Amino acid sequence: MKQKAKEVKIQNIIDMAVSFSAMARVFEKGSAEKIKAKLNETVEDFFSLKSSEEYYEKHGNFCSWFTSNIKTAERWKNDEIIKKSHFTSWGQAAKVLDIVLKVCIYYCNLPSVEDSSRILIWLNGAIDTPIMEDLKMRYSLAILSQTNTIESIDRQIYEELQKLIREDIRKSFNNEIFAVQYDDMKWRELNR
Repeated sequence: MKQKAKEVKIQNIIDMAVSFSAMARVFEKGSAEKIKAKLNETVEDFFSLKSSEEYYEKHGNFCSWFTSNIKTAERWKNDEIIKKSHFTSWGQAAKVLDIVLKVCIYYCNLPSVEDSSRILIWLNGAIDTPIMEDLKMRYSLAILSQTNTIESIDRQIYEELQKLIREDIRKSFNNEIFAVQYDDMKWRELNR
């Protein structure tokens, strides 16, 4: 019975996190269920991590699956397609996973307080367009000039943005917060 309760708890967290990420509306109809199913298969793999290398490997595997299996929704205006459907970007995939992991590990201390404390240091901060724009304004990197939205973030740009987040944590927060706390704080500052 305890195992079933834990499974349902994780399913509820995934449902809330996918909804909270505000990304579900961006994807093709039926994608939310595919994403939730894959997250249900994958998220517990992150609970037994032993190293940052393992984290990045599992993170990369999920994002690779996502960008090969999930498409954006077509956008219509006045009975015309103004944007065709296409496979999602690395940034879109990572945002969904980063939020789910933040909710599970940081907010809910899964799988345990001890394990979540160990894993927390490796988690990436979720990136949205305002956070990306804020980093671009304050840090001059040529690679960032190639993107204006989360939809245009490829793997290389995503990794550079994560490095910038960690650099900003060192400079602005004296290394006293984690990337998931940074994205919480920046999200409130930039989106409110």
